[in-house]
Amino acid sequence: MEASELRIKTFIAHYPDLFSFVHLADDCIGLELLSWNDTLAVSQLEKNAFLQMEEDLKNNCLAFPIGFTRGFGLKRKCVEWLKEWQKPPYTSLYADASHLDPRTDVSEKRIVGVFHELLHLTIEKKTERQNVSNLLKPLSLPQKFTKVFERHPGIFYISKMCDTQTVVLREAYDCQRLIHRHPLVDIRERFASMMRKGFMDRSRGLYKKTANVGLEVPSKIVLGLI
Repeated sequence: MEASELRIKTFIAHYPDLFSFVHLADDCIGLELLSWNDTLAVSQLEKNAFLQMEEDLKNNCLAFPIGFTRGFGLKRKCVEWLKEWQKPPYTSLYADASHLDPRTDVSEKRIVGVFHELLHLTIEKKTERQNVSNLLKPLSLPQKFTKVFERHPGIFYISKMCDTQTVVLREAYDCQRLIHRHPLVDIRERFASMMRKGFMDRSRGLYKKTANVGLEVPSKIVLGLI
């Protein structure tokens, strides 16, 4: 058993009234929520409903924040389509969507809402694209559901750094700066910086193995400089 799997099982064992492991049809193990709390089943878009137009709130036609980089040109036809696409009712990630026709804008808006919420739940408001590829069945998504990332560049941004596709929530960033930084973001960045420095120091030969203790120590210690 991997360490990460052990930590998850240990954590779940502390909350038997909330979670339970279940066996899925594909021989995988899933996690079942035993106690549902409606007060927690509120998406970020719904929490920010005060920013919406009163008429839209009345019809539950919540609109997603849209933003484009400077110089990103949209044809007038695309602008009109985007306005019309925002008008259908918003279906929350936490609501039953089994009745939706996957060929409609309402269904597509629900898919966008799913990933809008999931990215909001991440620490850095982004995730690798492959991380969402297994969500088709658990979230009742249609085939090729990740096409919404390309169809809605004003909501999502696809980064392709280091040959890795990462889905980024546009509204969470001001250029490349995360607007609301979780404390863990700083911890991660400091840890990554320490690791990079360690690798660079090692590549420059600043660490050597001593024959006596078999530990890596700075080369200046080996040279008797301290």
